[in-house]
Amino acid sequence: MEHSDMRRMMQEALELKTGEVFEIIYHGGSSPGSRRTIMPLKVDKYTVYAKCFASDEEKTFRFDNMELAENSDAPAWQPFDHQKADTLPNEKKTGFLASAKEEYKKTKEPMSKKSIFFMALFFGLIAGYFFGYIGFIIVFCLFVYVGIDNNSKLKKKSVAPQTQVQTTVFAPTSTSGNTLSIDSQSTRSTDTNNLSSKTNFTSVPTPTTKTEARQMVKELETEEDVRNFVLSCEEAQDNLYDNHDLTEKQLDKLSDLLSDAMDLAEFKTLAWQFVPDASPQTPLEELKLAYKVFSNDEYKSLPKKFKQDNSWLELTIGDEPDLPDEFLANLIGFREIVESKLSDDQMITAIDNYLSEHPIFMEEYFGELDEDASLTHGQEWFASKLSQLGLPAAWELFAEGYTTIEKCLEIDPNEFIKRRGIGPKKKQQLIEFQEKHR
Repeated sequence: MEHSDMRRMMQEALELKTGEVFEIIYHGGSSPGSRRTIMPLKVDKYTVYAKCFASDEEKTFRFDNMELAENSDAPAWQPFDHQKADTLPNEKKTGFLASAKEEYKKTKEPMSKKSIFFMALFFGLIAGYFFGYIGFIIVFCLFVYVGIDNNSKLKKKSVAPQTQVQTTVFAPTSTSGNTLSIDSQSTRSTDTNNLSSKTNFTSVPTPTTKTEARQMVKELETEEDVRNFVLSCEEAQDNLYDNHDLTEKQLDKLSDLLSDAMDLAEFKTLAWQFVPDASPQTPLEELKLAYKVFSNDEYKSLPKKFKQDNSWLELTIGDEPDLPDEFLANLIGFREIVESKLSDDQMITAIDNYLSEHPIFMEEYFGELDEDASLTHGQEWFASKLSQLGLPAAWELFAEGYTTIEKCLEIDPNEFIKRRGIGPKKKQQLIEFQEKHR
């Protein structure tokens, strides 16, 4: 059968979602010429990404390396470890250290530090009973070392965090006409931090050195870039131990490198959101930038004055920007009034009118006026402005009619000090205020 026909059959099975499986003889991979049963998951021009039921893994197969297994006596696929076991003599190590390691290897999951300690203590006490204090020290330290070493190897062999998901795959008929029953096969599902399925991403190059990893992550700009990179690294990890040209130590090193690269990518800042502590005192320029999201390049181009505080939220892949403050539009409207070129009296009137039109905003930031209040919100705002400019007793003076800077310049400091609660210090503040604004 031509490769194009095989590709067409698998594409049709995938599009019709029949769950059809194919028995093939694959002339590539770790066991060339072996029979395999696969279920297509994604078909490309030259390859098919499929579930291999013999290895219980999802792999990529090339069409030019496969043929349909019709009445073939090709051997079934075997893992590489089984092949090595059939061809290599079983050399069993002897000695006390080897025995201790064998005991630990029986544990498929890493032991806790507490378990290692108590096991080492138990055997150490036995050794201490027969050989004394020195025997206890030697055996205790030996078991601690072996336990920690075994844990390290078990963790490294866990290439990526995986969870077992029970699923039922219905495979009614294979292409050779044989009925296959495949129930509750265990398929692996890798946690990709809310990333999409592995079958729907663009494969990109993966790093082989730390320098390459840092450079590749540095060049990632969008969530799509990060997603493709992370899933490509995961796929590389999944296929890593199919490479029999490298030693186990080299494979472990590459696996750790890919894990570190994925961590760098998933925690890379892709965008920045400006989230200031908005209030009526916040400058209009800042309010107009509030809650906007900026790319890395846009963030770098912003003036330094906007980047000197902690008002920025760094967004990584999957992060959602904060929602704007419900009164942001009101704050912008208010600041447009107080930063306008209106005269003092016009500004006071505009503030009072604006707050009366937005009572909820007024209550949130200014509160309600008392019935016997001597100043309106606009007047209080302007009085506070005079106070911020350095005018002492600003509210009292404003209530007496000193409502502008020009009028405050007419106050006689010698008469001002005669007021109740006014001393030499406040007199000096008035003099400095007048000198500054003359």
